Amino acid sequence: MDIIDMIHNSTFELWGYQLTEWHMNLFTARWWLIIVSIAIAYGLWWKYVDKRHLTQILLFGSFIAVFRLIMDDAGSSAALWGYSVKPLPFGQALFLNDLTIVPLGFMLVYQYCRSWKKFFLWTVIIEAAYSFLLLPMLVKFDILRLYNWQYYYTFFIMIIVASVMRAILLTILKIEQKHELGCSNSSLTPLMQPAMKPLGKDNKNQKE
Repeated sequence: MDIIDMIHNSTFELWGYQLTEWHMNLFTARWWLIIVSIAIAYGLWWKYVDKRHLTQILLFGSFIAVFRLIMDDAGSSAALWGYSVKPLPFGQALFLNDLTIVPLGFMLVYQYCRSWKKFFLWTVIIEAAYSFLLLPMLVKFDILRLYNWQYYYTFFIMIIVASVMRAILLTILKIEQKHELGCSNSSLTPLMQPAMKPLGKDNKNQKE
């Protein structure tokens, strides 16, 4: 038996353990806590997101989500952390951290913060809440287990990642706008700055 077959057999055995653990936690209080948190997060995001610029905002969120998926997979594979309760039996915390809490929060920061100064400030605030409040809470409820990882690692990494992703997206929009200016028949007008929809603006306009 070569190394590939050994890895396959070990993976198959691990899948059996994961499936058994998932069945044990299915419909428990901790499992429902995750599901409800996901539903509330998406509900709040949908309420406040600027739907006129969903493509731009979702692209930024996708950048964050892709990095989170890679980070979570790498960290779990290297035994830096692990999840004891999952919404689904496969993957890591796909719908809790990687595809919900983290990207949704950063999408709203991107939407409301036009300047780099404001963006960085709110990125620090949001990430501090995630790294030093939410993660310890997940550990307390035994949803997340940290083995060789510290909260401040996540804090600094995600601040850097969010800033880099914003710079990449603004560069992409700048390139797109430059090329669109040469096409008079084009109806697309990309924004150089992040979309911004102040809270309560739509309601105020409706009353007027």
